[in-house]
Amino acid sequence: MRRIVLTTVMGLMLTASSVLAADEEGAKSLAPTIAAAATSIAQKTDLAAVKAAQFKAPRRPMLLPTLYAGSALLQGYDAYSTLSALKSGATEANPLMKGITKSPVAFIALKAGMTTVSIMAAERMWKDNHRVRAIVVMAVSNGMMAMVARHNAGVLNRVR
Repeated sequence: MRRIVLTTVMGLMLTASSVLAADEEGAKSLAPTIAAAATSIAQKTDLAAVKAAQFKAPRRPMLLPTLYAGSALLQGYDAYSTLSALKSGATEANPLMKGITKSPVAFIALKAGMTTVSIMAAERMWKDNHRVRAIVVMAVSNGMMAMVARHNAGVLNRVR
């Protein structure tokens, strides 16, 4: 982000200086201002780069974002397969979900919320240096949702 800002400011300064180049007095009076601004921005950017390097968090393994995507896909499939099976005459086996499945919008919102909460919890664990726990929580969550998805696929095949 700082590079983009620095590049934009420098580009604007170069553009402004080339427009004023025909006017020698304007260019002479503008040159010290441009030089001071460029030096100030460069110094701030260097300081920010040093600070960022000091506090750089470890990179996430590719496994974690993959687990996040898997969680979203599994929750989405659960919502789809549950609602499809219910339309085909099946009944909700989970007593806690019977009431909410009557409203597809509420059910989908609940599924989206569950996905968001699990990802946010794993992210918090990652940032609090509980990296293994973050991966384990997502793997267990996805494993449970995979079992639910497998069950729903079987029910959906039976009712169709």
